[in-house]
Amino acid sequence: MMTEDERVEGLLRSTLRHAAEDAPQSPAGLPGRVVARSRGRRRDRMRMLAAVGGAAAAVAVVTTGLGGGGGGDVATGVLRPVPSAGVHASDREIGLEGKPPLGDRLVVDDPALGAVELWYARRSDGALAFCRLYRNRTGGSSSSCNAGPVSGDASFEGTTESWPPPEETLYFGAAGDQVAGVNAVSATGQRTPGQITRPAGAPRAIWTVTLPASTRVTGFEFTDARGLTVATATHTPLTVPEATAEPVGTVLRLGGGLSANVFDVPDRTLIWRLDGDPVAADLVRAKDLLRDLGGGRIPVLLHERERRWFGVVADLRTTEVELVFPDGRRAAATTRKDPWGIGVRLFAGRHGRDGDIYGKGFEVVGYDAAGRELWREPYAPTVGR
Repeated sequence: MMTEDERVEGLLRSTLRHAAEDAPQSPAGLPGRVVARSRGRRRDRMRMLAAVGGAAAAVAVVTTGLGGGGGGDVATGVLRPVPSAGVHASDREIGLEGKPPLGDRLVVDDPALGAVELWYARRSDGALAFCRLYRNRTGGSSSSCNAGPVSGDASFEGTTESWPPPEETLYFGAAGDQVAGVNAVSATGQRTPGQITRPAGAPRAIWTVTLPASTRVTGFEFTDARGLTVATATHTPLTVPEATAEPVGTVLRLGGGLSANVFDVPDRTLIWRLDGDPVAADLVRAKDLLRDLGGGRIPVLLHERERRWFGVVADLRTTEVELVFPDGRRAAATTRKDPWGIGVRLFAGRHGRDGDIYGKGFEVVGYDAAGRELWREPYAPTVGR
């Protein structure tokens, strides 16, 4: 019987035929910044698992912007899975995402990512392609165009579905002239209406539906002006082993409903939960955790969710971590000993700030028991990038 490691490895090898979208690059104007390799590998697996049950293979150019010198941004899962229909590598059109859009782009706010841009482009064979750009609130971005041409009255082209799940998930696709409405259909049969938008100059409309991430969407129905169904599309909800894994360690409770524990899924993984719901995950093997692409050590791995900031630090002398904002305001958190023998210290606290803390930037600073500064990690502002 195939082990979980072998299963994941086999799926990953298959998915890497489309790995052009996963090549990390430094964002323009941010030389020398690093991408956390642990999250890159997890991103590969999340994207690979989404590809097994999804709907349209893509080629992407990725720019992953770290807010400073370290891995906070990528660690929170900058990139979202692009569903795949099993299109062969020979069917891809490399560089398509760089072609000029046909008409205006549709920009959709996304609570987890920041913004999603959707548009059409023309393939070399004259057919339409559906493209997207994900702009992460931490500064990173990824763009891709589906390999398969847009066809039919309506089609499902992608989603921001990921794990750990964001608060909400965006689903989107293409719609022809006769489509006047769209409904997402859940596993329980509930129907949720979406939006049909016709960007100026675009050859087709673009449909979107936003739902709580807890909703298991199984398909979409498209209706005409009379309310009659003219097309349907299916969707297989993202499933990952982390969602049902059993812990192998002792739960560490960090206050405010935040906890952490270690799981084997199959890689050893630290999963963070807020009020019982997963909100972040980090691979914790020594070769993955707190490492940049060159294998060098980074001082801190930061996550942020619902005015809480939490993560791990590499320097075991660190007893306090401070979040320093440009206006001088600060938030401090005491570190806790890692009970699983990973070789890190963990921290969690509340920062009390409204809105997106990455917009204006901040610094994370570590101190020892005597109050001496041990390390400092800047996160540059993302507003205006």
